Amino acid sequence: MADSYKIGQERAADGAGALLHISGELDITARDDLHESIRAALDVGDVVIDLGDVTFLDSEALGSLIDGYNEARRRSAGYQVVNAQGLVARVLQVSGAQDLFGA
Repeated sequence: MADSYKIGQERAADGAGALLHISGELDITARDDLHESIRAALDVGDVVIDLGDVTFLDSEALGSLIDGYNEARRRSAGYQVVNAQGLVARVLQVSGAQDLFGA
């Protein structure tokens, strides 16, 4: 994992899913870690991804979020992206991803 971002995972309060806390800048260097973290979280169940501490989101990282959404659908799992702020919220809005993610 790079120094420019951090991905933490914890179990949801009900134990039936996972919460990913992400911080920092999500660019091409984060893509693979983000993808793997989302897949691992989906192994637990439903996933909530908290972007409240993310300061940058590029198209590669957005692609990982979209891949995660598609994987969740294949698994019939819940998938939410929450707390996007500033530029990150704008990227989700302009790309149309906020409608997919319920952000």
